Amino acid sequence: MGRFFFDISNGDGDSTDDDGVEFPTAAAAEDELAKVLGDVVREAVVRERNGRVVVRVRDESGNVCMKGMLDFAIENLPTS
Repeated sequence: MGRFFFDISNGDGDSTDDDGVEFPTAAAAEDELAKVLGDVVREAVVRERNGRVVVRVRDESGNVCMKGMLDFAIENLPTS
């Protein structure tokens, strides 16, 4: 078991996780990373229409042990 910290970078700036969350395995933390990444993009795309979201996961020692990143864009296309 270990504590993992999820730091988020997006168009709103950077957010540092000072509390962290306990997970039984690194794989469980990776699953949470995927969920957090999706949630942040879902909120950001409504406001920004395009951009990049990066979530870095730190372990208890402060080392970045995982990173998830998604680019997103909504484009209006010309009609024929």
